[in-house]
Amino acid sequence: MTQINTDLLQRYGLENNQKGKASGNELLQEDFLTLMTEQLKNQDPMKPTDNGEFLGQMAQFSSVSSLGKLQETVSSLAQSLQAGMGLNAVNMIGKEALVASDRITLEKEGNSARGAVNLPAGTGNLRVAITDPGGNIIRQIDMGNQPAGLVEFTWDGKRNDGSVAAQGNYLVTAQFDTDGDTAEAAETLVFSKIDSVSFDNGKPKLNIQNGQSLDFAAIQQIQ
Repeated sequence: MTQINTDLLQRYGLENNQKGKASGNELLQEDFLTLMTEQLKNQDPMKPTDNGEFLGQMAQFSSVSSLGKLQETVSSLAQSLQAGMGLNAVNMIGKEALVASDRITLEKEGNSARGAVNLPAGTGNLRVAITDPGGNIIRQIDMGNQPAGLVEFTWDGKRNDGSVAAQGNYLVTAQFDTDGDTAEAAETLVFSKIDSVSFDNGKPKLNIQNGQSLDFAAIQQIQ
């Protein structure tokens, strides 16, 4: 559908002949052809409408009609892609996703947990700290010399004294030494199991073990 100024309808006496096919200023293709025919029949023979004007009107209607069809096609494609993303998301349930997070989860007492550090520059001393809900550092993992990039680590689920940590969520942080012996923080990521999938306005969200709900774009890896 397209829109035509109702002045044209008033000019050729067609304003009340829409028969309910279009409302307001909306005009369907058959209405446009009727309008063009009436315009030809009612034009002043002494001042006929210029051919260029007719061609311009036809080109305008054709352009708007094509844009409408293109919009419908794009909308249909978007819906298909969204449905495909939803199906892919469901197939990921039970797998582990690597996502940016400062929370690491011990699924069961005695289990281990994995993560990674996004190291912006090489360092001679990389350290990962695990902190309990009370703010106490219960485990420090010294990873030594590491190149820039994604550096994976594993926490065996134990405290510094060798005792087993309880099941639950913990805070994970990372620091690395620079050339000037200054400690800087680095981004941490964790492997977390995908428990379920939910939909927000049709967009799939992956609900992971540590309680976060994430878009596809937030996932670095799937294992």
